[in-house]
Amino acid sequence: MTTQSFPAVESDLGRVREILGLTGVAGRPELATLTRQPPGGLGRLIRPTLALLSYYLLAGADRAAGVRAIRAAAAVELLHMASLYHDDVIDDARQRRGRPSVNSVWGARMAVLAGDLLVVNGSRILAELGEREALLAAEAGERACSGVIAETADRFLLSRTEEAYLEVTGAKTAELLSLACRLGAMQAGRGPEEEDALGRFGWHLGMAYQVRDDILDLTATAWSLGKPANSDIVEGVYTLPVIRALAREPALARLLRRDLTAAEAETARRLVLSCGAVDEARQVVDVHMEAALGRLEGLGDPRSRDALAGYALSIINTGGPAAPALVTVPAPSPSPAGVAGQLRERVQERLDAWLLETGLAATPEEARHPRWSGMASAAARLWPDADAGQVETLARWMLVCYVLDDLLEDPELTDSGEVVRLRHRLTVLIRELRELDELGELGELGRRGDAPGAGGAVATALAQAWAGIRVAQPPSWRARALDHLAEWLEACEREACHRLSGFVPSLRDQLPLRLRSAGPGLALDLFEVTYGRRIDPAVRDHPLFRRALDLGLATALTENDLRTLEQDEAIGAPYNLVRVLRHETGCTRQEAIDEVTRQVEDGHAQLDAMLAAAPAFLRTAANGAASGPDFGLLHLVQERLPGWRGLHGTDRYSRTATGSGPDLARLRRELLPEYAETGPTR
Repeated sequence: MTTQSFPAVESDLGRVREILGLTGVAGRPELATLTRQPPGGLGRLIRPTLALLSYYLLAGADRAAGVRAIRAAAAVELLHMASLYHDDVIDDARQRRGRPSVNSVWGARMAVLAGDLLVVNGSRILAELGEREALLAAEAGERACSGVIAETADRFLLSRTEEAYLEVTGAKTAELLSLACRLGAMQAGRGPEEEDALGRFGWHLGMAYQVRDDILDLTATAWSLGKPANSDIVEGVYTLPVIRALAREPALARLLRRDLTAAEAETARRLVLSCGAVDEARQVVDVHMEAALGRLEGLGDPRSRDALAGYALSIINTGGPAAPALVTVPAPSPSPAGVAGQLRERVQERLDAWLLETGLAATPEEARHPRWSGMASAAARLWPDADAGQVETLARWMLVCYVLDDLLEDPELTDSGEVVRLRHRLTVLIRELRELDELGELGELGRRGDAPGAGGAVATALAQAWAGIRVAQPPSWRARALDHLAEWLEACEREACHRLSGFVPSLRDQLPLRLRSAGPGLALDLFEVTYGRRIDPAVRDHPLFRRALDLGLATALTENDLRTLEQDEAIGAPYNLVRVLRHETGCTRQEAIDEVTRQVEDGHAQLDAMLAAAPAFLRTAANGAASGPDFGLLHLVQERLPGWRGLHGTDRYSRTATGSGPDLARLRRELLPEYAETGPTR
């Protein structure tokens, strides 16, 4: 197709894009990019272009399309976009046209709802155009849905017939292209014969398009496709080349099944390519293209007819989408390894001394135990551009939180009543800390309240660690952070009681319970310390940010469950996902490990996709502006993510605790002196 043949097509497609850009959730601009794709995300607009060219062919190619034709073209694209949203959710696809799919960025639930919104918007436009347009679209949609259902029912079916394949192809792909051409023709005001001819043209073009797409799945690369290659065989969707290959390659039938490995899928692909089935499928493409072009005979003027035929051929002969222009963020310049290592070692020495000074550790061996050692390295990963003083301040606070976690997680703590009393005493200390924070008298912590003089090393360390955090944070932040600490201790108490009772949650409850005992509020507070300010509420409440936070935490916790599995099995930790899977499904230990490993890999892939796509999404929502707190925060997350993923390399996660370890019973006796002689910890 050339602009000389259809001089108004580019400007008319711009008018179509304007209508597409109006689709969204009323009053919620932060959700605009859920249904309004970033620049380049709308692909080639094949269906609107076909609608417009069909209109030009009958109405005249020398002037811009009427409003009705523009709206019809936009409506058919909305219906197509909706089908892609739903298809990607069904297929769990992570890419679309070389970019992260909507479901990988926003999540499956939001993608389905957005697809529904697109369907409703497209249907409304067609209803406004007239009863005929709306009815034709409804009939095409009904056939398309039926085709997808039939295809899904036939997955992994070795006896799938060529007739079944062609029927599904006609329904799920050809119907929408036929609808596009027919709707465009209808707006030209000509007779039913012309409309039918262009509808049949679109149908045959759609057949050729889908068969050609199925061939590319076997012959093209993932880069040229903009999605994973050879996915149909893996997903059990046996297309025309595979069906014909099955008739002549017995080895292929023995190979095809669910859960193919990558090597098996590649072997199957090579069998299909080597038997001539792909060449035969190309002949089917040619047959349908010939039929499509034959339907144009006698329509419009020869120049317009030839131009439409040329556009149809260009659709079939194209090699795939252009390389995506992904937004990338330059990696930060790393500090020299020697300097960074010296800083961490110096800070760790200070932390070891501080553990002894506060009394958290009674001996140097306790201070250097893997459970508490390595906090300097962990803090430096969270705050890579911090100086030694900042790293030490953050590490002290992290270390206090780890101590509180260990106190309630200690396998030697076997009385649920003592768990409740311990959590209560810690909550009292936090309440006192809030009061003393306002007075600036943190040194008094543990000397008032319901047990005067109680608290010991834990109270001393808590006050000193908070004093360092307090200097740089405003009162509102400090109040919120202490609330998060108290909420987290309640979740830790619940987890400890579940461990002692032998309770194992259901799969449905595992993640909510796991998230609560992990302290997401505390994690966000720590991030804000390293961020240098509170996250802007508009950014913090943005659905993409909240999804990234939930996904990141869930993935990190699932990965932690793998790394700490042996320890968790030994103490009966109730929320470990491997243990929960085995308890609920009865699978073997290795099967559960494999499934959790897959979930971790999947979580990291989704998070990477979100971070890759978010700049374009946010830029669209900000009308092209690439500045502000959301972009600054995004860049910071992208820069620090590799370091955060390395946190599992610290001593606390990479080693199994050996020897006697820290004397947690002593710390509990200091916190609960009234139970020192009679309680289980004596």
